[in-house]
Amino acid sequence: MNPARRFDLLAVCLMAIPAVAAVVVWNSLPTEMAIHWNAAGTPDNTVAKPLATLGLPLFGVATVAFVRLAPDSLTSTPGGETPAILFVGVVFAWVETLVLVWNLGYRFNVTLATLPVLVLAAGLVWYVLRTSTR
Repeated sequence: MNPARRFDLLAVCLMAIPAVAAVVVWNSLPTEMAIHWNAAGTPDNTVAKPLATLGLPLFGVATVAFVRLAPDSLTSTPGGETPAILFVGVVFAWVETLVLVWNLGYRFNVTLATLPVLVLAAGLVWYVLRTSTR
């Protein structure tokens, strides 16, 4: 298997984990699920359970396919496509997990929950800057 495709598969598998978990706990989830929060950490947008649990992973898979298949003139993937695809996979999996956990009734500080994404983004920027100066 092409090494790049292995990373694509890894990203898709990461996004599938919370989707599978959602199917396992389907009956415990509300019919309308919070998917977005305001700056105060209060949910301000809800959607139907199927869209909340399966829409984001499908959008993530479509994003991976777009990054890999679209012409370079349409995408901007500093550091290369593979780091960008891994970033997308991890971030989508994290957000899917947060949505699932919140809607199962576990409350957390939403602002703090976004911190790992910011740290990962900073790591990607560091990687791009480090590899582009060589």
